[in-house]
Amino acid sequence: MSEEFRRVWTWPVALGLLTATGLLSALVSDGWGDAWSWLALGVPVAVMTRFSLTGR
Repeated sequence: MSEEFRRVWTWPVALGLLTATGLLSALVSDGWGDAWSWLALGVPVAVMTRFSLTGR
């Protein structure tokens, strides 16, 4: 893979995997899974909020 490809797609893929694990955890887990799902689904929202407010 080229360096440019890696630079462009690393964070979107990481946030996508984080979201997928959060959704799966919310569906099948209790206790620690609930906490993980809140964290895993909250991080992408926080990232989007940060970038929308900074206009970057």
